[in-house]
Amino acid sequence: MSTIPAPATHDYGPGQRQRGVDYSITSFDQTPAGVRFYVAGHIRPGDATIRQGDQVTITPPGDSQGRTCRVAKVRHFGDQWEAVLDMPPPARPHEPGARPPPLSRLLYP
Repeated sequence: MSTIPAPATHDYGPGQRQRGVDYSITSFDQTPAGVRFYVAGHIRPGDATIRQGDQVTITPPGDSQGRTCRVAKVRHFGDQWEAVLDMPPPARPHEPGARPPPLSRLLYP
């Protein structure tokens, strides 16, 4: 029997950011697999700890929706955390000939 817990989802998306539960994107890189965000944040005592492999919902600059990212690395400093989050590229629309908005529009409003 395995004692490893299943990956959790932590919601920092639209409407979820508040005093004591917040994050900031310090930088990002475009990768062949999507976008890699470098994020720092705070959690309230008693909230679930963010672990490697978990999912985190954030709102990237220029995007009004929450986007789910996978935690590649995380470090904790008391109630603060630093993480590297990987976000896959936006899904292509199913309409023939339609193209998704460029990633630059998602990152640079």
